[in-house]
Amino acid sequence: MRVLTAEKLFTSLFAAFAVFLLWRSYDYGILSSTITGPGFFPAIAGTLILVSTGTSLFSKVKGGESKILDEDSAGNADGPGTRVEVSRVAVLIGVTALFIVLAPYVGMIALTPFYVFACFLALAPDFRLARLGVGGGTAITFTLLAWAIFDKALGVPMPRGFF
Repeated sequence: MRVLTAEKLFTSLFAAFAVFLLWRSYDYGILSSTITGPGFFPAIAGTLILVSTGTSLFSKVKGGESKILDEDSAGNADGPGTRVEVSRVAVLIGVTALFIVLAPYVGMIALTPFYVFACFLALAPDFRLARLGVGGGTAITFTLLAWAIFDKALGVPMPRGFF
């Protein structure tokens, strides 16, 4: 798989945007004495974007082959893509919108495992029992970890809803 110059340019511009995000989040304040500051989440987003773009720009491609296996249905730089990626993105956007709308009513803790499991299935649609078990375990572990980080460590109130 070859990486086009335009892709490298776009990734570099995205990395510059991440640096700008980090700089501005520092100006707003990342932490305060009792709770996270207004720049906390932009700092996390900027860091994740910077790591992602850095990995994309500086990953080694061995022998002209990518380390990541291409799916048969996925598009690449050498051939025309199919609509698989578009449908996956549409499912992820729909599930995310549903999560945002229902979270204040049902509760974040109750919805998070279903949201993570739905994203897991949308990104890797494999319905073998072992794979579904991995998805369920990941969803529960992520929910407990998110609850511990936000509620206990950071003291950020979460939408409670019915649960």
